Amino acid sequence: MGTIRRYNYRAYPTRGQREALSRLFGACRYAWNWYLDQRKVAWWLHLPIPSYAELSRRFTEFKKEPENKWLWKVSSGPMAQALRHAETAYSRAYARKAGYSRYKSRHCGEQSATFTTSARFHVRHDHNARWMFLELPKIDGEIRLRWSRDLPSTPSSVTVMRHADGTYEASFVVKAEPKASPRPRHDACGIDMGLESLASIVYSDGTREKVAPLKALRKAERRLRKLNKELSRRQRGSSNYNRTRQAKARLYARIGAQRRDLAYKLASRVAGENQAVAMETLCVKGLVRTRMGKSVADAAWSTFTNRVDVLCAQWGRKAIHIDRWCPSSQVCSQCGHRDGPKPLNVREWECPNCGAFLDRDWNAALNILDAAGLAESLNARGGDVRRRLAQAGRDAIAREAGTHRTAMPSLG
Repeated sequence: MGTIRRYNYRAYPTRGQREALSRLFGACRYAWNWYLDQRKVAWWLHLPIPSYAELSRRFTEFKKEPENKWLWKVSSGPMAQALRHAETAYSRAYARKAGYSRYKSRHCGEQSATFTTSARFHVRHDHNARWMFLELPKIDGEIRLRWSRDLPSTPSSVTVMRHADGTYEASFVVKAEPKASPRPRHDACGIDMGLESLASIVYSDGTREKVAPLKALRKAERRLRKLNKELSRRQRGSSNYNRTRQAKARLYARIGAQRRDLAYKLASRVAGENQAVAMETLCVKGLVRTRMGKSVADAAWSTFTNRVDVLCAQWGRKAIHIDRWCPSSQVCSQCGHRDGPKPLNVREWECPNCGAFLDRDWNAALNILDAAGLAESLNARGGDVRRRLAQAGRDAIAREAGTHRTAMPSLG
């Protein structure tokens, strides 16, 4: 059974094509904002909410007015898709699945336009060629795309995007057959997400590991401060201002690419090596509002967990998210004794009941594995089958965000 996937390719339009794409992006923004205006006017005047079919008919009549002839210079397919996207956004807002839609601006960094098969776009790629070519209606010539992999099937739609750093990208929606899943090495694993260790993993066979975080934003902070100071001295709208703005956008794009690269590689390894993956349910939206928000955002927890869910579904594995309020850091994984919450500077602790010396992260990962029903606390004879999985050495250093400075060891 095939799955719907996206294949992205870097695009290199010419100068004339970039100008045509800018007009297309502007028309799509105009259609989106016009749809929002119509819905808001109906709400203010207490009129019946018009349907998508009614608003689509009105927009077609609206384009025939003399002052709106510029909308006929671009393809009508992307504007119709913009109206459909606005309708979907409103439907999700009414269903309380998302917030209400906002107006789009030309100063927004991300611009896009979607072509469906009815718009009659064409993709061409010669055998062993380095480039693909995309032909779009009412855009002169073919847009060059950097070929990185073949399309598995005929695309049903393509979205042309311009990012904040000035780069262009084409995203195709295709139907792909699922690839053969890698052979798992472990039955299950439990993962505890953190800041000092991005992921503390305990496997069902007794092995364990900690993955160091990338901290891409922290490493680029000095360069970002320099660009922010430089941008504040530039005159808004000048060539130097735009040049500095694009340099800042390129740096942020690099940070995002580094985060995704680590999260995707780690998720691929975790989902490929385990038949079942147990993870904690994280409220990232709430955590980024705390004083640890910058570190939480830099860790890209949501990117990792979402990717694990996608790969597990694709390869027929099981991804289990335990309850958010599970006290994984308060319970001893050896005897089950709960002695209450602990401050973040406590990275190792000794159980007052059984005397086991435990590592905080590995203990939490083992409790997550147990809470997901993937590990047994006791065997049939009453013996502990997970002994020493969460045992810690006595050389841990408290460096988690939020720890007290007095917990750091002296260097003198």
